[in-house]
Amino acid sequence: MNRLAIALWNPIVAKEYRSRMRTWRSPLAMTVYILLLGGVGWAIFASTAATARNSFNGAQAANYGQILFLWLILFQMVLLAFITPALTAGAVSSERERQTIDLLFVTKLPAFSILWGKLLASMSFVILLLLLSVPIFSLVFLFGGIELDQVVIAFLVTAVAALTLGIIGLACSTAFKRTLPATVSAYGAAFILLAGSLLFGLLFPTEINPNATRAPAPPAVTYLSPILPLVVIGTNGPLNGYGIRNGGIYPMTQGGGMACSAGPNGTQSCYMTTVPIGKGAFGQPYNPPQPSGTTIPSGLFSGWQYWQATVTLQLVISLVALILSAILLPPIRHLPWRRRDRGVA
Repeated sequence: MNRLAIALWNPIVAKEYRSRMRTWRSPLAMTVYILLLGGVGWAIFASTAATARNSFNGAQAANYGQILFLWLILFQMVLLAFITPALTAGAVSSERERQTIDLLFVTKLPAFSILWGKLLASMSFVILLLLLSVPIFSLVFLFGGIELDQVVIAFLVTAVAALTLGIIGLACSTAFKRTLPATVSAYGAAFILLAGSLLFGLLFPTEINPNATRAPAPPAVTYLSPILPLVVIGTNGPLNGYGIRNGGIYPMTQGGGMACSAGPNGTQSCYMTTVPIGKGAFGQPYNPPQPSGTTIPSGLFSGWQYWQATVTLQLVISLVALILSAILLPPIRHLPWRRRDRGVA
């Protein structure tokens, strides 16, 4: 076998596959996962149908597929956010607790192959869960409103987000010697990635520039969360109001004074006037540009799709976490500058 085949498929992968799928936990986890996803889908459909029937709202009934798909994909992302860190947070730390990690170090496998074997076995189980959910998501096509490319892109975003959470959990497992602190730190990182980045957009939104020619966009940090692109994919429309000061709805104004006008019967009526901030002339109309379409209107990723920015940022985080894990795993680290000093000596 060549080096690429050994790196991608090694005894660690085969061992993890056998030990993971031979226990009763994996079939139970898959069963619970499908039951939860199917139960949520049925509850959302029943609630939407009852609301449309009671209010005689035909437009809402026509959006059954879109509403069902949006809630299903968001709930699936939340489920994977709970499952994935638990799969990888104990991959290396459990070997230390069982005192079997020294057996891995005496083999000819490099640190990256050991980490890749642990990661591949865990992420294969996540991919299996995604494949099991395909029949449930196929039901949304019966109601219309959702295209095939939306489902494919949403699954891609979900898979990349799960991969990022898995690699972060693996990095925590190599950084801590015990499984408990590794698991807690992995779930903390997952919370920051999914919810913390969204909370950043609410606490530190983008200020509206009245003189801008492009619509404002949320801060670039918010693109780390997969929730943002999943909402855009599910609704197939722009984000209105999130991550922007005043949501682009109410213009930023200041007091301008009083204005009076005479009526036809000689009566005089007066009213308060305001001047938009950033506009020089009094009474100049204030019409800030509004986002349109599913692309990012301005900022660092201007012109990109939301899912493209999210996938790019998460892949960068995954690469950095994987390199850090490969550096922290070996008990003896051969640093490049030490090799250079040894060669000079």
